Amino acid sequence: MKIIQLQYFVEVVKSNNISKAAKKLYVSQPAISTAIKELEKEFNTTLFIRYNNQLTLTDEGHFLYVQAVKLLQEFDKVHDDMMSYVKKTEILKIGIPPMIGTFFVPKILDEFTKDHPHVEFQLIELASKANREAMINQEISLGLTVKEKKEAFPESLNYHKVVNTTLLFVVNKNHPLAKKKVIDIPDLDNVPLVLMKEDALQSSLVQKAFEKNNTHLNIKLRTNQLYTIKELLNRNYLGAFIFNQLIEKEPNLVGIPLKHPIDLEIVIAWRKDIPLKDVSQDFLNYMLSYSLEG
Repeated sequence: MKIIQLQYFVEVVKSNNISKAAKKLYVSQPAISTAIKELEKEFNTTLFIRYNNQLTLTDEGHFLYVQAVKLLQEFDKVHDDMMSYVKKTEILKIGIPPMIGTFFVPKILDEFTKDHPHVEFQLIELASKANREAMINQEISLGLTVKEKKEAFPESLNYHKVVNTTLLFVVNKNHPLAKKKVIDIPDLDNVPLVLMKEDALQSSLVQKAFEKNNTHLNIKLRTNQLYTIKELLNRNYLGAFIFNQLIEKEPNLVGIPLKHPIDLEIVIAWRKDIPLKDVSQDFLNYMLSYSLEG
């Protein structure tokens, strides 16, 4: 049994699909299939029941999954501790949605590292839903994530609001809609849009708003990369939905408020039942007293 085999196995369980697991791990499907077959051969058992392209864990598979998750967490801890020892640094992993990092992270990291010069940040880019799942599954201890103001948060997580934000409809200043003071979703019927990927909370909320208003959502591209979105807006007549803080210094872009606002909160979140390591607790304490709104 090898660590990499367990890593492949755990990712297949989480994805419930070998193809998706291979894509996430950037390996071939045969490599994952071979790893699972080798585990089954080593333990002389069946880990999955395969039927109509669906994977279901056997009792033995479930037992191995629980043990493998524990082992991989310890493996990651040993890796991080060794890196910290060798480099004389402390490693702090934080999950963060790609879009909020641009305006949110630089200032916080700069200020925090002034008092913690030996901390090395590892930012794990995860959309809001995946971010919460990673904390629940103990893959990361802290996450900066986005939530609706009245949204019920997962029971196993604590959270603290850091800043309010809202989605604006954003276009190039030469766009036909650029002169509007307020935009209503029906105004955007069939308007070409660049939207974030399906796992992003913003994308889900926008799609719901279009469905509620019986408005056709004309998606030309999906991406979570803010740079790509801004470049597309600057070069053509696409529109996008972006946090208000992200266009404050964009002279060629116009942010138009929605008639029915999509208001959100950016929060720092952590598990209720698991004590944080020293550097993680220090960062949480820092965030609990921090506000981007002054």
